[in-house]
Amino acid sequence: MSSIVTSILSSTVGLLWNKARDSTAAKLKDGDVTDAKIRELVVRELNDIKTKLDGLSRVNLLSSSRFLKEGVDLLYVSLDKSKLEPKAVMDPTQQDRDETSGMSSGVESGILSEALELSHVMGELKIYSDKEFESAKERFKDARKRATDAFCNEALNINDRIFAAKLRVVSEILECLDSPQTAITGCLSFLQDLHSLPAIRDMFSVYLNGGVKSLLGKAERVENIKSLMLINYVLFNLNLKFSRKLTDRVTWPGVIELTDRSFDPILDWKEVSTKKSMDDELGQPPKQLILDEAIFPRLSAVDSHGNVVVGELGGDNIGLVVGACVSAGNITVISRTAAESKVVKLPDPSEGKPIEQGIVGLAVDKNNNVYVVRWVKTRTENSDVKSYVLNVLDENHNVKHDCMCDFLQVTCTPLGNVHWVKIAINKNNNIIMIKGDYLYVCDNVGQLKHMFEPHTIGVTMGFAISNKDEIMISSRDDKAVHFYSEEGNLKSTIELPEGHKIRGMAFHYVIRKIIVLTYAQRKDSYFLVSYTETGEPETPTFFCKRDDADYSGLKPGLKPFITSHPCGPVAVVRAKSITII
Repeated sequence: MSSIVTSILSSTVGLLWNKARDSTAAKLKDGDVTDAKIRELVVRELNDIKTKLDGLSRVNLLSSSRFLKEGVDLLYVSLDKSKLEPKAVMDPTQQDRDETSGMSSGVESGILSEALELSHVMGELKIYSDKEFESAKERFKDARKRATDAFCNEALNINDRIFAAKLRVVSEILECLDSPQTAITGCLSFLQDLHSLPAIRDMFSVYLNGGVKSLLGKAERVENIKSLMLINYVLFNLNLKFSRKLTDRVTWPGVIELTDRSFDPILDWKEVSTKKSMDDELGQPPKQLILDEAIFPRLSAVDSHGNVVVGELGGDNIGLVVGACVSAGNITVISRTAAESKVVKLPDPSEGKPIEQGIVGLAVDKNNNVYVVRWVKTRTENSDVKSYVLNVLDENHNVKHDCMCDFLQVTCTPLGNVHWVKIAINKNNNIIMIKGDYLYVCDNVGQLKHMFEPHTIGVTMGFAISNKDEIMISSRDDKAVHFYSEEGNLKSTIELPEGHKIRGMAFHYVIRKIIVLTYAQRKDSYFLVSYTETGEPETPTFFCKRDDADYSGLKPGLKPFITSHPCGPVAVVRAKSITII
């Protein structure tokens, strides 16, 4: 059986028992995953649903679960007839190039690889077992309709209506295996109806805010909250795998409107998952990595695969964080799955013996070349020399080029910390650097082409390149974004909402929006503020509360940072976490 069908079956059926992850794979991790074992486990879970449903008032729930089980049985017959084995499933990367024409390399094609595999599998089913497959679809359709009727029955209690919602989501996903985008559209529309129920809003308000009400019916509330979170989790991952639309956290449509705020089950995952009542049942949040050791967000960049490259900070900047390395010349590549991290040591300067060094700027270009700016203190016979060095590494992190940035003078803050050099790469592979009051434009090997002094530059919190190759720079008061041409001409300006200050910015190349990471002091929270390509503002999205590790005048490197890649990935990097949006 194709692994992609196995994954969908186990995750969707597992949702009925609040097991959003691949429960089948987890149970079979010590042995081979065979068709017989998968069927045994999935069918067993479907049979167990009967113990949850009794009484004539639940007739639609009973009939929905009955149709769902029949559909799964027929789907297994269809799979058996097609005689699909893993080797029979074409590698999606080897399919006709026309299927992925127009797609960027890296993450965008990776996102669609499972969609191509599923399309191939469903095509095989239609060829070999059309009758059983179509009958299975009809059963899933009937299950979806009965579950919808149950959900709309206001006489049922909220527990039953939430279970009906899960039955409906599972049925629609399986009904539309051959057209996952159809399932995504229907499920996300239904999700908004589910989240708009007054009982759901009240339930989340009590759970998040506490109070006397939270002491009543606590166990039942926890289970219902977990159900809602996992419905969102399953749909978020389905959407991520099979759709190019709404794959990011910023535009997730499942927001729950509470009395005092909006709650996003995906973006605000940690608010629920970290509560003691949940234990470890929700685990890692969707698209977020929790790190064991602190990193420097402002020395980070995301590549086309969603991996985050982070630089070490050291030397005169040792006061920025306890434990910084005095001789820091490494970068670390953190994989998007957190399965592994790769440490890359940068070469020593060609002239003089380095006695102190530290990375002060880092960027990744569209081809995954990594650009690193270091300050280096070298000892010669006559004196100690401080200078900035640019290293360019290829996508395998081998050194392609290095040079001295003679046009940059090493300067320090009043506290003795070496000034940052902010760096970005535009579409022409020109290197854009900001240090102090000046912006420098260099070619792809670091040779200065020209420089200018934007009137906006002060302590620049925001700096990025737009899809139009314009240079985005925050204003001196961090309340606006200015757009400059490479030649230094001011093109346009967008204003932030009242009370917000810029903490970073990026262009999201998939949804084609400007995303500004802001801090609102009155709410002591970070937000993501989106703008269209033409600068039209959208409603700010709450991202997280400020953490003490994020904000300190002595630790500017630990403040949250946002970074994007032309192939799609956008990451918000904090000292102890990375969130892919």
